[in-house]
Amino acid sequence: MRGFSRAFAVCLLLFAWVLPAIANAGDESADAEFTITPKSGATFFNNAFSAAQGTVNTVITLPGPSDDYPKITPMKVADLRFPPARALTFNPKPSMPVCPDGQLGPPPTTNSVPVPQMIARCPKALIGNGTALFALARNTKPSAARDGELLIFNGGRVDGLPKIKVYSYSYDLQVGIYTSAILQPDGRLRFEIPSLPVDSAVTAMKLAIPGRRTVRPKPTLDTTVILPAGLDANYIQVKCAGKQGLPWSADYTLGERDTGGNPINGPELFLADSGTVPCTGVSADPRIAGLKATGPGRALRNRMTVFRVRVRNTGGTPATGGRLLLSGRGVRAVVRVGNIAGGQSRTVTIRAKFRVKGLVRATIRLNTKNAGSKVVARSVRVR
Repeated sequence: MRGFSRAFAVCLLLFAWVLPAIANAGDESADAEFTITPKSGATFFNNAFSAAQGTVNTVITLPGPSDDYPKITPMKVADLRFPPARALTFNPKPSMPVCPDGQLGPPPTTNSVPVPQMIARCPKALIGNGTALFALARNTKPSAARDGELLIFNGGRVDGLPKIKVYSYSYDLQVGIYTSAILQPDGRLRFEIPSLPVDSAVTAMKLAIPGRRTVRPKPTLDTTVILPAGLDANYIQVKCAGKQGLPWSADYTLGERDTGGNPINGPELFLADSGTVPCTGVSADPRIAGLKATGPGRALRNRMTVFRVRVRNTGGTPATGGRLLLSGRGVRAVVRVGNIAGGQSRTVTIRAKFRVKGLVRATIRLNTKNAGSKVVARSVRVR
């Protein structure tokens, strides 16, 4: 179970970097990589949350067969803590349904429902997907990893706090694991990991929120598994404090249990892991990056001349009340731009007549209510 809980730890840390993290129990070792990127077309901010898409890949290295190491010590609890400032949170959209506990089984538990049937139980509550590798452990030497699939569901909110549900199924073993956790105000996320009937361990996991639609043929089983992408592209929300890193920590409890999940007399192992992940954000305030104007370098006096001006807001909130003013010797025009959303651009057309002949230096100025002004100039020879 250690690999399974480790995957949860890195899945829910999903910060903006690739970072190896290694912990050991006996001769086992875990190596995880996790990444997060802004939602397509967006960016990270240091004073506001923005949508993110993340992936995690964790691999548990098992020792070779040995009489001194007959089995894997399973994970029982993964207790995670995120930055107190809530730099990462889950934000299920109000219209997304919740996958009830009764559809997956009371957590933590095992189940024997293959992926298509599990998706059919909560088809509109899926928020991510992934893969898993299982290995037999109970009273046997560690065996080769076996293929499995993973689903992540929306658990809604409990007393206003977001909850996630994770189900991983092995087609080879024909058994799956289900667990869940609630993200607390202090950043704590605690998973209780169930015990499989054969006391298997998960040796590798890759998770993605929202993930991509994936088709995986399984020739030996004469079937094909389809994992749909998550349905909420804004589920993960991240806020980066300038160029400062985001600290995290995790405490693990390992120990043996019987196939019913009951503790077996014997020592428990406690592991701790922590780190700081780089996370760079920019101000979410509106910011006009500059104006780009296109138009003719020559014009006829008293004939309509057309300019096109591209306005871009690279901030995170709307630039409001925009107006473009074209002015110069013998020419003047005003065009209303309105509001420009954060991360968006707009191309505005200005039509004007030049009243005097000669070389005219025309300036185009954008004025906004909350993002200041920007100016671009064009030289036009009027005949």
